[in-house]
Amino acid sequence: MRKFRIGVALGGGGVRGLAHIGILSVLEKNGIMPDAISGSSMGAVVGAMYAADPDSGRLRQKIETFFSTNSIKDISSYFSKTVPKRPFGSVLSLAKQFFIINRAAVRPSILTEQQVKKLFSGIPLPENFSSLKIPFCAVATNIGRGIEADFRTGDLRKAVLASASIQGIFPPVKIDGDFFLDGGTVNSVPISPIREYCDFVIACDVRPKRRIIPSFKKGLDVLARTDAISSYQLVDLQLKQADFILRPDVSGFHWANFKRFAACVEKGENEASGKIESLRKQIRRKKIAGFAGRLF
Repeated sequence: MRKFRIGVALGGGGVRGLAHIGILSVLEKNGIMPDAISGSSMGAVVGAMYAADPDSGRLRQKIETFFSTNSIKDISSYFSKTVPKRPFGSVLSLAKQFFIINRAAVRPSILTEQQVKKLFSGIPLPENFSSLKIPFCAVATNIGRGIEADFRTGDLRKAVLASASIQGIFPPVKIDGDFFLDGGTVNSVPISPIREYCDFVIACDVRPKRRIIPSFKKGLDVLARTDAISSYQLVDLQLKQADFILRPDVSGFHWANFKRFAACVEKGENEASGKIESLRKQIRRKKIAGFAGRLF
């Protein structure tokens, strides 16, 4: 009989994606180990690291060490909404925003290739997909062709970098003549890349909850809102392919506030722990329903 295969799809969301660590930890403790993992953006970073070394305790330690580096602190300070408490803090905050907007207007990205290279050099990953212990797929966006790109073989580090390169902030990643950016643009919670391989797919959605906005004063606000609506609708449609969805309550976390590491992990643990019995039941039902099909 063919083994009943479980897949885990890890979504993007910056710091909010660290909730995946808590989810993987609870699944592991309950004997639910993935036979395949897919990830977009932060989900690709966490997923690739777990696929290389499927131990949630070591995963947490490695990522916590990585996010305590000066490179991460510098990046976080770029995009933090917190106003410095020191004298002229508000002026400094406005100056920082002006600098970021100006750089975004005249360059392909806010961060330079050198900054990104230094940042990602601290991620403990093998060079190639073939070194992974669990099959893994990193999802990125081919911005030149306007299509989804699913990386399963070749240069693992470059594929994860492409998947996690937020548009406008990170420079596009060149692979085999094409340019790639954040996978969340086309497939925020990438279920489809592992759907055919797996009998049961757990989707981990770390998007903030949809807010109700009562009024709009600027045209740019309307454009941003309509773009957000399109994105949410697309992901909601894609999530229908999942057998089970975990949604940690991470709405209150700014995507670049890496100081909330422990709190994000805890949110993931709480969500998975609260739904573990329901998940077990769903897995059992799917196993029974697909029993005959796995005999051949």
